[in-house]
Amino acid sequence: MHLASAASAISKRAKQRSGDPRVFLWKVGGIAVAVFLTFLIMNFIVPVNKSVTWRMLGLDFLAFYYGGTCARTGQYDKLYDLHETKQFEYATGTYAGLELGTSFGPWWNPPFAAWMFAPLSALPYLEALHIWWSIGLICLIISIVLLCRMIRGDWQSKLLVPWFMLTTMPFFQAVDHGQNTFFSLLLLTIVVVLWRGGYALMAGLVCGLLFYKPQLGAIVAIVLSISQGRRALLGVALMGTALLLINVITMPGTLHEFVYHMPVNLHWELEENHYHWDRHITFKGFWRLLFQYHSPGPTAPIVLALWGICEAALVGGLLAAIACTLKQPKSAARTDRLIAATIVSMPLLMPFYFDYDLLLISIGAVLYAADRQRSAAAPGEQTIEWEDRWLPRAWVTLYIVIEFGTALASLTRVQPVVLLVAVIAALLIRRTLRPLNVPDLANAVARAAPTAALGAPIAHPA
Repeated sequence: MHLASAASAISKRAKQRSGDPRVFLWKVGGIAVAVFLTFLIMNFIVPVNKSVTWRMLGLDFLAFYYGGTCARTGQYDKLYDLHETKQFEYATGTYAGLELGTSFGPWWNPPFAAWMFAPLSALPYLEALHIWWSIGLICLIISIVLLCRMIRGDWQSKLLVPWFMLTTMPFFQAVDHGQNTFFSLLLLTIVVVLWRGGYALMAGLVCGLLFYKPQLGAIVAIVLSISQGRRALLGVALMGTALLLINVITMPGTLHEFVYHMPVNLHWELEENHYHWDRHITFKGFWRLLFQYHSPGPTAPIVLALWGICEAALVGGLLAAIACTLKQPKSAARTDRLIAATIVSMPLLMPFYFDYDLLLISIGAVLYAADRQRSAAAPGEQTIEWEDRWLPRAWVTLYIVIEFGTALASLTRVQPVVLLVAVIAALLIRRTLRPLNVPDLANAVARAAPTAALGAPIAHPA
């Protein structure tokens, strides 16, 4: 009897485990780790002239190092000077023993952002790069901790967050290039935490900091300000004003350079050279790669038309999602759905968005998972809608395809990552437009009514 009972219990647990989606996700992540370790081992086996060496790593940091040097030495007029940039980066890279090839990286950020790198520019380049990597690691760890707190359940659920984030291609690209992705991830994560908690003013202030890289801050600031009202808008405006004053007072004349000279540099980079459009996760990059590949020249009319149609469709969907959210009682579910849709839509709506910054949409994946957990825990009969059946598949497919997306795009002229991100954004917008389940809606009304009666802001519990 006891043996039969034990066997039955083990069999029951095995069946539950086999039907647990976490098991499948751990397996997918494990395969990704195995593939990465295979490439890492092969890198030590192949000849040196065909392997990736330390001299190829962190090359994007050269542009940050140059910007910091211009800020620290007061040579603001050289910040967007391509000739000066190229000379400085070649001299610095040669002295540090880097393999630069024939390319160089211009300074693309607003002038005030150069102050972030001014202290590091006083150090030798390699030492500054290592400190920058250390800062990025700290930002990444804090971001992961904050994101794990959004997930309910045991460690098997929570640890899926770092498991997937640390095994995806944008993570390796951000480390490889020495990019600022981890700093951006931390800022956006903090904005989301404050947004979910109902701290509109603080969320707006931190969101304003994202404008050190405008393509990351614009869409989030707009949706945050519309959905959270005057306090969020005030926060964005205050931080924007503070950054503007820092720019005007400490770096006089550079705003003119940023407004007029930087677009000229961008035009030169994108349209007068053979440019890697396969690295851009944008509608513009998708259509430009399909019709014009890497060829230089102005953007073709058909590319402009298709780009505009896609942008209009996604903006329309996002505006409908905002309107639907504002019409309904405030709730954690509504907030999470809108934020997730906004973050995933953000790359597609920008004219300039590199693949390494796609790590930021992992925040959208975590919010989606948190909302699904909340729905599953709600009392009453729950119906799984069709978008909830397809979204997990789309996320996993994106995770797999993104590992080889650039190679596939170069071979086929079609960037599959853009298509998958667009599908996920559309499905998340559809979830935002969908009415809440009856138990969720009842809980939302119950929470909102007493607080609204006092005239106080309504908090958004996680």
